[in-house]
This record gives sequence, structure tokens and C-alpha cells, in this order.
Amino acid sequence: MQNNMGSVKDLIRDDSLAGRLYVPPTATDFGIGAWRVSGRFSVGDLKHLIPDANIKDKAEALTMSTAAFFEWLAYSSWIRTCYEGVMDKNGKVTDTKTLLERGETSNIIVMRLAHVPETFCDGELKDYRTALQKRELRCGVADIESIFRHGFPLGSSTFEKIFDAVGMKARYETLATYDDTVQALDEIRRLVQQQGIGKFPELEKLLKKSGLKNIPNPGHVLSDIVYDTTTKFEAGGDRRIDKTEAQKLSGLSVKGYQEWAEKMFPALARAQIAFCGERGILNIDGKAECVAYHGMPVVTDFCCTVDENRLMIETEIEGVKWAIPSNKEIQRAVFRQAGVYAAISEAKEMAASDGDANKWRDYVPTALRNRRIDLRAVSEHSCELMGHAIGEVANRTLGKRVFDAKPLETWTREFLPYASKVEEEAA
Repeated sequence: MQNNMGSVKDLIRDDSLAGRLYVPPTATDFGIGAWRVSGRFSVGDLKHLIPDANIKDKAEALTMSTAAFFEWLAYSSWIRTCYEGVMDKNGKVTDTKTLLERGETSNIIVMRLAHVPETFCDGELKDYRTALQKRELRCGVADIESIFRHGFPLGSSTFEKIFDAVGMKARYETLATYDDTVQALDEIRRLVQQQGIGKFPELEKLLKKSGLKNIPNPGHVLSDIVYDTTTKFEAGGDRRIDKTEAQKLSGLSVKGYQEWAEKMFPALARAQIAFCGERGILNIDGKAECVAYHGMPVVTDFCCTVDENRLMIETEIEGVKWAIPSNKEIQRAVFRQAGVYAAISEAKEMAASDGDANKWRDYVPTALRNRRIDLRAVSEHSCELMGHAIGEVANRTLGKRVFDAKPLETWTREFLPYASKVEEEAA
């Protein structure tokens, strides 16, 4: 992509060795550029209210992990990607194997670049879509995100939807741990058993769409993969779309969309799951994006990282197989446990009562004080925990101890309340 690969990646366009590599894309062909990855994080849609913090080793771990996956993918599959390599300290583009042999890591990744709305038409999405569809733009990021789901970990949006479908959304907002969530799900199961699934049509529809026969517990792993598609660039956020709209918005030709939806993306999803499974990581869901390059798909953005996927560390404790979260789910759980989400709800109520619900963030500091919550301390603790997990995932991904993550047994116990008990569905 030309820019905006996400909040943790910044395109380098200065006079440094990395910046001199930059060549912008044209309407018909790729450019090239180096991205500097950071250890930033964001949770709870709190934006600037979150104290500045970097997660230990996250920048290098994300860079090296996705690079290792892309290199494995290039060796083991036919899938086309925008990945070019990682940059060493001398400004040369190389690969992860070479860096690791030198005892080095990198937080700079080199990718081929394509246009996005901001670079092609000053952010005018309607004009961008028209240019893609009329083939005036032949090298642009598709306005779709493809999603795969292989299971339902603690914190999955599916659980929120289950509670909402039976009128218990407020109850879900109070839940943080595996045990609390299972207890509440048991209540829903009893309710459905007493009244019949027909009394809850939205729940019945949700289960069917999610490939489920029954209400799952956190950690339920599907025997197959469920796919979905949303928009990418809409200001209001991702919107679920059907195949007809997805093909139109993608900018791909009929043949190109068919290749993406029926061959390339499913193959990419299976590859990510297999790559992680071989390394003791449960890749339970994720997404991918593509460039519409002369009507055909080329994978762009990062793949197979803790930011793009729910990558969970598999570990056995007292004969039980657990999946330990390594992504924002652990941060969300810590925030929920500390009462931050309850404070956000209070702030929204205060803003609405004062006549402008959109200004709820202005009320968050007051709500936090009312509840005696130290947001800095909560943020720093969540970052510390996530740093351990990210380092462990990266070491497993790279096949060697690269990052100084604490031994799993020294911090797993603190994670367990937010972990998921793995329950694999029979094929």
C-alpha cells in the first residue's frame, strides 16, 4: 500500500537509507517503500486518552514474524504478495534467515506499494471506487477485507452477538474471564432449552452463519473455516457485504475476484493456520487484503501477526489444553477487569445526558476518577503482559529464541483467567 497500513506502521519517506528506497506507485504499476513498525497499541477506542506506551519487542517481533511467514509462503505456495524483504542496519534488503544468522532483527519491512484513496484522489472514496471499477486505476488496494474464522476464543465478537441476541448485552459487558463467560453462557443455554431456539431468531441466524450447531464455549475450534467479507475504506468502519458488492468494490475483474474469493484467500487462510499449527500457535481467526493489479489479486499488508490475527499460544496445564491470548484480547480483558469499560459506559451516559453523545471521551477522565482507576497503571500492566506473549509467539514463529520473553511457566498463570480451553470440533 502507499500509506495507512495501520496504526503501527509508518511509510518512510525521508533522506535515510530506508527513505531513499521509496518510489510511489502509478495508476498502472507498483511502487516500493520501507515501513517502520512501532510498538504502539490501542485498546477500547480511547485514542489519545491512553498514556504513551510501547510494548517490549513488539516492533521487531511483528516485522520478523510476518516476514518469516511471507518467506515460507513464497517457498511453499503459488500465492502472490507485495512482500520484498526486511532491511538490515546497513540499509540493504535481505531476509529473516540472513538477519538471524547475524544475530540481528529488524523493524523495517519493504513492500511493493499500491494506491489507496488518500494517495489517488485525496481521500474521495466514491471517486476511488469509480476509478477502480472503470480500470482507470489498475494498481489500487481493493476496498474489501476478507476474513476467516477457525474458532471462537474468549473476547470473540461472536460471544457479544450471542448475548445481544438473547437480550443480555449489558451482562456481557461485565464479563472478563473464561469462567465468568462460561457461567453466563450456561445461563443462555438453559434459557434456550426452556423456551426453544425459535424464540430467539437472531441467535438461530447467528449460529447458522457462524457454522455452529450449538452455543460454544470460548476455545471452540471449528472443523472447517468460515469466511466473510467487509468493506475496508468506509469512514463509518467495516461493513459486512455480500459477494456481489464485494466483487464490485474490489476493483478485481470477474476472473480476478473468483481467484481471490475461491482460491487465493482460502489457500492463504489454510496456509496461515498450518504455519502456526506447526509452531504450537493456534491461529483462530484473521483477515487479509489485496491489491487489484490489472484486475488480478496480490496480497498486501501484514499477514499472520498478533495484530492481524488472533494468534494464541497453545500450552497444556494439568492435562488441559489451553490457548493463551497474545493480542489485544489480553489488553481488553485487563481493561475490563480493572473497570475501564464500565467507566467508558458511564462516560457515554454522561455525554448523552448532556446532549452530545459523540463527546463521550471528554467524560472518561471523570468516570475513571469516580471509580478510582489509574489508567496509566492498567495500560502499563497490560503492555507488560502482552510483551511476554508477543515475544513467545515470535520465538515460536522464528523457530528459535530471538526475543527475551520470560519462560512460559513464569507468567502463564496470570493469563489463565483470560485464556480459552481448546475444544476441537469433530470433522
